[in-house]
Amino acid sequence: MRHADTAQDRRDRLTALLRAGLLAGVALVVVPFPAFAADDTTGQPGTEAVPTATADPSAGSDPSAAPGPTADPAPANDPAPAADPTPSPDPTAPPDPTPSPDPNPTPSPDPTPTPPPTPGIRSTLIYRSAAITRQYRSYWCVPAATQTMWNLVVGRNDIRWARQKSLYSIIRQHNRYRYRTLGNDVQGWAWALRHYTKAPYWARMYTTKTQAVAAIVGAIDRTGHPVGVTIRHGTHAWIVLGYKARPLASDPSQQTILGFYVSGPLGPGSSDPWKYRYVSLASFNKVYTKYHESTRHVIWEGKYVIVSE
Repeated sequence: MRHADTAQDRRDRLTALLRAGLLAGVALVVVPFPAFAADDTTGQPGTEAVPTATADPSAGSDPSAAPGPTADPAPANDPAPAADPTPSPDPTAPPDPTPSPDPNPTPSPDPTPTPPPTPGIRSTLIYRSAAITRQYRSYWCVPAATQTMWNLVVGRNDIRWARQKSLYSIIRQHNRYRYRTLGNDVQGWAWALRHYTKAPYWARMYTTKTQAVAAIVGAIDRTGHPVGVTIRHGTHAWIVLGYKARPLASDPSQQTILGFYVSGPLGPGSSDPWKYRYVSLASFNKVYTKYHESTRHVIWEGKYVIVSE
């Protein structure tokens, strides 16, 4: 039996139709997704197909309608690329066991210098025992000194009395001045040495003792020959045969004179250094005094006199 549709009936049928339509639409959307995913056979290792967010309802029954791959050629979850074969060095890493030298190394501070060792004493001596002669008369000190120096310079051993007597006469003739006494002066002494040894000996005078001492040492160093000196105000003659010196630690080319090797012709048993003796510079300075001639004026007055090359 057919009843007339009421308003409530119409609403119920509309609701049922809407439900059915909604269920049918959901089925169309849900069913194709797994079918599309199962049909995708184009993927490679390291890539993955990404489905379209909204499926085409007409593609559900077409097997050839599989969507083309839309994968990112460099997806975020791909394996990390290989490391750079020449990576930049890690500043915190330990140094390489054999590092290359720094072309511009930072110089290390200079070490504290070690003081040089104290240099030893230097000694120079020009001496041959056979060449040394004593004076045979009390006033023959200059001829005796000339005879010994001649022997040392030319390698002779002539210590004869006759030779000394002849030297006295020839020196007396070549003195610069004439004297009332029997002595000789330094000009005659130098002339005899030049004449017999052929070495350039001259009488030299100095204002200060320091200058004279330096000249004695310089002449010995330069020539290797002895030097004559006048002592006790020019009243006696000695020969300087060498010296002792200590080079300065700060400058080895400079030296401090310690003393001299000297020979006096008065002979054994006298106050003279026979045949030679080393005397300190202080002892030498006591007898090496300014020249003084009591009988007349001479050019060497008040000077320190030597006979040297």
